[in-house]
Amino acid sequence: MIKILIANHDEFEAKGIQWLIESSISNVTVKVASNLANAITDLENEQPDIFIYEMNIGTDESLVKAIKINEPVIISLTMEATYGAAKKAIDIGTKFLLIKPFSPQELLNNINLIIRDFDRKRKQTEKISIHTLTQEVVYEQLFLAESKQAKPFLFVAFQPEKSSILPILNSFLKDYLFPVSPLIFPLSDMTICLFKDQSHVNWNEICKRFMYDWEHHEQEPICIIINQEKQPELTIHEKYIHTKKMTEVTFFVGYRQVLQFNNKLRWKFIDPFLTPSEQRQWISFLNEGNKEGISQFLSSEFLQFTDSYPDPGLLRIRLTSILAQIRRHMKSANLDQSIYEQEYLELFDTILYEPLIYRIIQKLLIFTSRIIDAVKDTSKNQHLDIIDKCLHYMELNYWKQDLDLSELSSYVGRNSTYLSHLFVEKTKKTFRESLTDLRIKEAKRLLIESDMTIKEIAALIGFQNQHYFSRVFKNSVGKTAKQFRTIESIGNR
Repeated sequence: MIKILIANHDEFEAKGIQWLIESSISNVTVKVASNLANAITDLENEQPDIFIYEMNIGTDESLVKAIKINEPVIISLTMEATYGAAKKAIDIGTKFLLIKPFSPQELLNNINLIIRDFDRKRKQTEKISIHTLTQEVVYEQLFLAESKQAKPFLFVAFQPEKSSILPILNSFLKDYLFPVSPLIFPLSDMTICLFKDQSHVNWNEICKRFMYDWEHHEQEPICIIINQEKQPELTIHEKYIHTKKMTEVTFFVGYRQVLQFNNKLRWKFIDPFLTPSEQRQWISFLNEGNKEGISQFLSSEFLQFTDSYPDPGLLRIRLTSILAQIRRHMKSANLDQSIYEQEYLELFDTILYEPLIYRIIQKLLIFTSRIIDAVKDTSKNQHLDIIDKCLHYMELNYWKQDLDLSELSSYVGRNSTYLSHLFVEKTKKTFRESLTDLRIKEAKRLLIESDMTIKEIAALIGFQNQHYFSRVFKNSVGKTAKQFRTIESIGNR
């Protein structure tokens, strides 16, 4: 931390300079002395690195002595553009003399030049100690379980949203003036820095200042994760694993912030697959074109986490389960044209690789809305005869337990008796037989492709109870549902 002392009898001017420095330069503390006596006392007690000296405040032997003993870098300020003022400034060892009025940027540039010079000197003197420290921790220890204890080190991860900017970030880290020189370990998706932990350092504030400086240098978002676990028995490898896991929280909270963890991160368990009732709910959402219901479901399930978070990997699997329901809806509505197929594949990749959950949900909502609108347009534009319309409606609604001929007749605007006659005439089957065929077809698929119980499958495809489903299935297929699943499982091995 660079200490700066301002000696100026003009309180407003001094406070203005103090604000300018503190708001523009990181890792500095600024103190103001309003008279010569206070300036001498602060020089002796505070031992500042930089002394900003308003020459009108006066001078005496005590000030000169304090300057010689503590050797701060001096920036002198004066309104007198004279040889006498310049000689007086030189006599006390001034490095930069600024004639009023000067621009704020000129003062900041001089301070930054001094700080960079300090940094170069510090790095030269620390080369030997840093080399020794580097020998203490090497790359292999991050990845090997037998590594040494992590106790002396604070782990801080710098994670960019785009890995392509890591070279720029690494260079910025190497040149940055931290209160303690870090060991820097660039990885493929982040950079891990190890600091010799010092209890008096406020690492949260240091990292916030780094974030501020980085964003003035680059516009690319990063997140900084501070691992302040206190377990002394942790190894370098264990603490690295814990830190890397902490970085995954950015999936939920985003970037451009500093996250601090005092304990090991633990994921909250979730079922990665939709339950039978949730599957029915999604079928209903899609068939009814219920965009609001879909939006509420996705928001409550994926965007309202607070203290504890689920494993992002399980969450991505759960999203693919939803996408599978949308896919089936697309197929049943004959929406597998190339334009929707390509969007579906792109959305699948987004679910797998997008680093932020809210962007996945946003894209999923947009895609689902387009599918619902496309199905409506297709229904309006297709010139299907009455029975084709009925069969299409049954394919979308076979899961309803109360689906009957009267509902179908209302949908197509025809009398139930007349519709029943048309069914037999065109399909050679009654409405009930056609509906049973659709349900049994879906039951076969679920028996082969899922691990759901027979009771769950029966409820999912529209049967009121398992016993009735089992009887209908055996009459239709010639085997019980259990026998069918066993035979198909053996045949697919």
